[in-house]
Amino acid sequence: MQHPIEGVVFDYGGVISSPLFRGIGRFEADMGYPQGSVLELLFGETHYIGVEGREVLRDGPPVTLDVVPEAAHAVTHDWHRLEVGELTLEEYFAGVAQRAPEVLGAPIDFDAYRRFTASMPMGVHWPVVHRVRELKADGLKVALLTNNVKEWGDSWRTTFPVDELFEVVVDSSEVGMRKPDPRIYQLTCDRLDVAPQSAAFVDDNTDNVAAARHLGMEVVLFGDDPWAALAELDAILRRRGTVATA
Repeated sequence: MQHPIEGVVFDYGGVISSPLFRGIGRFEADMGYPQGSVLELLFGETHYIGVEGREVLRDGPPVTLDVVPEAAHAVTHDWHRLEVGELTLEEYFAGVAQRAPEVLGAPIDFDAYRRFTASMPMGVHWPVVHRVRELKADGLKVALLTNNVKEWGDSWRTTFPVDELFEVVVDSSEVGMRKPDPRIYQLTCDRLDVAPQSAAFVDDNTDNVAAARHLGMEVVLFGDDPWAALAELDAILRRRGTVATA
């Protein structure tokens, strides 16, 4: 028997915020770097960061959310180490510079990269923010679960009213774990005082969503259309029913 939904957990980057690294393909072409190489250099993976990653996903094999990523606990790239607080931002970028010639075929032009990131269009999906506010007003428990960087905390937290909306905020850089490690979902649910089987999770990363589903959470894979993702979430809440807090 399925229990009603008591809490909803949201990702930040690409769900609350607009997709990251929109236009990275153009930057690579302008710089003469191989397609996908900058994302590979920075993150060690290309399939979930921003719009280009979603396009690669659409053009690739069918997406399955029933396969848990291998070694979900593994921290295998400097980006992962940065997100769990094992590296400082300065140490991370030193590693980027060291790896760049092998991955890009040339040293990375940090000045050009900084100009690109400064001009990178990024905003907030306000329909999602408003839906979070409505869910909270309806008595549902809401949490934010983000893979993030310690040095960026003061910046991303100013983009929308984090503490006003979320009673629980779990930041990978503060807890030493990152999605899709199952332990970070369990920690979030524990702090929210909700069983994973009574929670829904919204994220734009297929591995993260697959891991949450394996733990028993209802899941929404957030795509290019915020309204479509919210409609999917609402369908889950109607199907399962909800339990409001006192």
